[in-house]
Amino acid sequence: MACFYEIAVDAPLLHPLTYAQPTGSDDPLPVGCCVRVPLGNRKAVGYVLGPAEKEKGEPRFVIKPILQVLSQKPVFPEELLPFYRWIARYYLHPLGEVLRTALPLQPTSRGTGRVKEKLQTVVVPGAQLVDLIEGREGPEIVAALAKDSTLQLKKAELKTLGIFLETFTAQGHQPVLRSLLNKLYSGAGPRIKQLASAGLLELAEQRVYRDPFGEPPPLFPAPDSLTGEQEKVLAEILPAIDGEAFAPFLLFGVTGCGKTEVYLQSVGHTLAAGKTALVLVPEIALASQLEAHFFSRFGDQLAVLHSGLSDGERFDQWQRVLQGKAKVVLGARSAVFAPLRNLGLVVVDEEHEPAYKQEDGLHYNGRDLAVLRANMAKCPVVLGSATPSVISYHHCKEGKYTLLQMQKRVANQPLPQVQIIDLTETGRSRPDLTFSDALINGLADTLEMGKQSLLFVNRRGFSSSMLCRDCGAIVQCRHCEVSLTLHRGRNRLLCHYCGYSRSPNVVCDACGSTRVHGVGIGSERIEEEVQQLFPQARVARLDSDTTANRKHYLSTLKDMREGQVDILIGTQMIAKGLHFPGIRLVGVVWADSGLSVPDYKAAERTFCLLSQVTGRAGRGEDPGVVIIQTYQPQHYALELAQKHDYPAFFAREIAVRAPLAYPPFTRLVNIRFSGAREQQVQQAAQQVAGFIRNHKWASSLELLGPTPAPLVKIRDKTRWQLLIKSSNQQVLHAVCAAVLEQKGKLWPSAVRLGVDVDPENMM
Repeated sequence: MACFYEIAVDAPLLHPLTYAQPTGSDDPLPVGCCVRVPLGNRKAVGYVLGPAEKEKGEPRFVIKPILQVLSQKPVFPEELLPFYRWIARYYLHPLGEVLRTALPLQPTSRGTGRVKEKLQTVVVPGAQLVDLIEGREGPEIVAALAKDSTLQLKKAELKTLGIFLETFTAQGHQPVLRSLLNKLYSGAGPRIKQLASAGLLELAEQRVYRDPFGEPPPLFPAPDSLTGEQEKVLAEILPAIDGEAFAPFLLFGVTGCGKTEVYLQSVGHTLAAGKTALVLVPEIALASQLEAHFFSRFGDQLAVLHSGLSDGERFDQWQRVLQGKAKVVLGARSAVFAPLRNLGLVVVDEEHEPAYKQEDGLHYNGRDLAVLRANMAKCPVVLGSATPSVISYHHCKEGKYTLLQMQKRVANQPLPQVQIIDLTETGRSRPDLTFSDALINGLADTLEMGKQSLLFVNRRGFSSSMLCRDCGAIVQCRHCEVSLTLHRGRNRLLCHYCGYSRSPNVVCDACGSTRVHGVGIGSERIEEEVQQLFPQARVARLDSDTTANRKHYLSTLKDMREGQVDILIGTQMIAKGLHFPGIRLVGVVWADSGLSVPDYKAAERTFCLLSQVTGRAGRGEDPGVVIIQTYQPQHYALELAQKHDYPAFFAREIAVRAPLAYPPFTRLVNIRFSGAREQQVQQAAQQVAGFIRNHKWASSLELLGPTPAPLVKIRDKTRWQLLIKSSNQQVLHAVCAAVLEQKGKLWPSAVRLGVDVDPENMM
């Protein structure tokens, strides 16, 4: 009797499909294996979800057989299938595309993808050699074989055997790499084959795990003792690990209080209990910083998963986890899909970070899925931050999360003194530069003291815009309605959205003037100005332009740690997670960039960013100093960041959001429309809005729009959006699911519709 399978096809299909057993095969297919299936006139990749029953009676359609099994072994554990199904339902995303997002390799319809296991040939003793090895030295064995007339071994073969036996013994009787023998003796290659034919040696294939660390990370020993606050919060977390029940904690700890050590102690306790642990960070940069701490403590039990690894490294790390060889996973948001079994603890560091939200494809939030994994695994989850998200802190107020607090820095170091410089009133001795006199003097004093400074600017490049001085027009990208950024190091104008570039020697598109000059600031410009002011200083820059090479990023961190850098300049990647005791001064060059964004979270993001970057100062013996330059000194986000007063900020922000019915008081869904023809996009958005207004649950919703998106054109596509609010999550999902069922009716195929549940970015 033929078997039928439920297959999640990697295609924009709302539901899985049914396929029959592959022709000519009776072997049952396990849940999680990867297959190739027919889909219309093409072939597609799919994932086996389990057996399916054929409909009774007359079939409505012919059930086609699976064409090919691409992976005999499951590529994900069956116990994670409910997790993947929940994601597909909640984010209204096809299950097959959810699985493709989760997996480290991207299979194609023509095969299993370009990532394969890396194998190497090793040499081991053959049957005739095993008995001789017992209790004898290598030269003695070679001498005995030389006298054996039945073997008739030549001099070169005996030499090869001697080198093998010497290496085999030195390695503790472990297999010897064939490539190593070739290096030790250039004539070993053909001799190994001859010795294998004689039964003296055997050749085997051994898997090689590509090392993601490269150079071993620096070691960080465990502290001799814990602080009182660390012991207090661990007294809550460790029993929860032993309790084997879902327990969500919000660890609210000031910068420098030792949250990382709490994570390490908690993970160590989890491993001692025979369980596994998942640790998430919002960005690759933070993963690279924490790798050394976790590798120091857990060694080969650690696997790292993030997009900064090569395809082969990421594939190997996934396999180590899938096979149970790695018990601790550390990574960015995609690591939430790691195939860990017997999960005993989930940690989300910097849980407030918007980087946990995936902005294209599957719009998932890594932090929220981490909480879900802990819930499904019946284990505790620790959300850590010095500036918790408003939503998480509200959950504590409502009793959904348990609040754990750490209000003192390690060794009772004081929080830095913060000075706000009003750029509208402050006179500057160098008006040609971006720096106030206070910041210049602070940098000079810090250099004289032999300490380090950190300068934060939330934009990369040299000039954020190119302005025509005759007509005031801004030079824009030809494919996006955004300004081009000058990157002087590359001598190019770049679009940070689509990658379009052009020469900086431009004429104004509006009036033809050649008087086009760069305005605005970026990290590249700040670096140049610092070198003008302090030519003797050792200056380094970290942003996405300089850290495309991971080795360069780690090298810069090493130089900073060893005191080889005087002034570090960078974007958001230097604002959090860095622990360098030598940093005395932190300067925020322009604090206002995030406040002008049309987003209800603008104030929250500004407060968090300023508080985080402020926390980089004063982690050593000397008190820290922070100088924030701004044109809006009276804004509550800046005033309360200066005072390190998160509770006051939360109270102020909640008071702003409540009357406007923004989260945490409601849930949001942003429906986005994009297409090449503006009229089509606008019409599609209006038709969908009309459909929702006439829906039976429309009275439980509030619609904002449809309107053009703040960034109305990206990559030659016009963009509109429709924001839906409701306090009823089930209603929101039901209405959006009803919209998706109207595909091809309410909007044409030329218009792309995307549903973003719990949007983090309104742009």
